Amino acid sequence: MSLNPGKELKLIYYAGLSLEKADLSDLAALTREELKTREQESVTKEEEVYGEIENLISEWARQAGETIRLRKTLEYLGVPAVRHTSNQWVKGDYDWYEMSNMVYKMTCRVSESTNWRSPQRPRPIYWELTWSLVFNTPQNPDYSGHGRQIAGQRQKRFDDKAALEKYLRGRIKAYAHLFTELSPPIPKEHCRRFCVNGLLLPGYAVDSPEVIAPDESAVEELLGFLNDGDLPGDSQETQIAQQPETSPEEIWSRHRKQRQETVQNKQAPTR
Repeated sequence: MSLNPGKELKLIYYAGLSLEKADLSDLAALTREELKTREQESVTKEEEVYGEIENLISEWARQAGETIRLRKTLEYLGVPAVRHTSNQWVKGDYDWYEMSNMVYKMTCRVSESTNWRSPQRPRPIYWELTWSLVFNTPQNPDYSGHGRQIAGQRQKRFDDKAALEKYLRGRIKAYAHLFTELSPPIPKEHCRRFCVNGLLLPGYAVDSPEVIAPDESAVEELLGFLNDGDLPGDSQETQIAQQPETSPEEIWSRHRKQRQETVQNKQAPTR
């Protein structure tokens, strides 16, 4: 018999009788009919005891469920807050840049290919842009499958650095509305990415699925640079130095008011 609280109960017992220690003399004096009657009575009592054991096992199962609930809640409360840059561009290792908040994270990197065999001096021959926009999910969420990356692109090549920088600015602008709050609302269909054991983590709120769509005001600028094979949405490192000096709290308040007005306009009945 063994017990693993909140997980498993093992109860295995094999009945046996040591003939060396057993004394059957009192039973040997009975007739076969009397022995068979007593055997059936013993089996009946054994079944009654087994029923009591089953009831105790059911009681244990209920109590084990409560143990599990307590452990799951402790697990939920122990999830560390996600790391983020408070909507500021920060340079990391290997020339990667990151801008993030509690819900979204945008990273980008520009790499340069140089012609070292140039007869004059080493000179760049092309530039490559890699970027991604993902959900900045916590540890061990209820769902971590397909769809964490919202948009992105690997090694998009440019022969002109100015074109790359313009393209990058457009991508950053397209998703800038996701980086005006420290904890922007989560699209409803992605809320499980920020839930642990069925509970939405503290500091988060759920909103409509339109939130992650690109800013329509930036679409024309983006279309001018789209090539076959581009993913929906791109961004990287150049706009980094052009972030407004307005505090995150001021931006948060202003953008929330704008979003509420937008939602009200969408919900207004047509006449």
